[in-house]
Amino acid sequence: MLQKKSNIKDSQNFLHDDRLVSLLINKSSIEKEDVVYEIGSGKGIITKALAASCKKVISIEFDTQLAQKLKHKFEKIPNVEIVCADFLQYNIAGNFKYKFFSNIPFNITADIMSKVLALDGVQDIYFIMQYEAFIKHSGMPYYHECLKSLMYKPFFETELVHEFTPTDFIPVPEARIVFARFTPMEEPDLYKSDAGMYRDFLAYLFTAHGQNIKDKSKKVFSYEQLKRASKNIGFSLECAVGSLKYQHWIALFDVYMKFVPADKKILLDGAYNRLLNEQERLNKEHKNRMRNGGSTRYYGKRKFE
Repeated sequence: MLQKKSNIKDSQNFLHDDRLVSLLINKSSIEKEDVVYEIGSGKGIITKALAASCKKVISIEFDTQLAQKLKHKFEKIPNVEIVCADFLQYNIAGNFKYKFFSNIPFNITADIMSKVLALDGVQDIYFIMQYEAFIKHSGMPYYHECLKSLMYKPFFETELVHEFTPTDFIPVPEARIVFARFTPMEEPDLYKSDAGMYRDFLAYLFTAHGQNIKDKSKKVFSYEQLKRASKNIGFSLECAVGSLKYQHWIALFDVYMKFVPADKKILLDGAYNRLLNEQERLNKEHKNRMRNGGSTRYYGKRKFE
């Protein structure tokens, strides 16, 4: 869903210290031969530092006025390309490897992460982002495992590289801000061809009726399959899905792939897309309630995090 320009602009807090930006780049894997994408360039403080550190910077700025100012500012720097575009609609064309280094707009973090973590050519990702968003994409050891962290954990390693102080930004943010790294695994824990089935597997079990893994999975596994799996993998049949560790999920998915018959697997087809549609419906209801002066105590999206 496209975001209003003002929303994106207002959701960014800009760094103002060149030395701090240089420190962050030095902490990254950015090298002289790298092509680096930047999302939400702002006034170009990161763009300038990246241009001195890599082969090419492709800076994508949604705000038309800021993009024009950036084009003028960097017109004599040949390895900087300013693109005025909505990154969520932008197509990274070509068969080449690249990295990301960005202070991303906080209000579309989830959409940016969904897009970037699904790209094929990514070598490394460095995002300045809210701590809450980081831990939900990372899970353990920073946070308990949730649907979002489990989706990406078979394919990416995460690291909290640096934590900022509020005065590092203008305007000063109220939220906790960190510099985070997401690195594609050289040997993923799952085949990429199984990623869709794995997402459906997670989404189905997280949203199925029941209080524990035994209740939620009864239409998928036979009791004997689940009992044997719990003994071999090391989890309790009575535990909540939120208490299962990442290793439990990977092992349980392996059992699902090898031993659950095709007619039962059909039940899970499209579970992740159904979850996304339900989230969108709940979010629309929430927005309608807010327009009509309703309560803010319930926000549907949080139900599944």
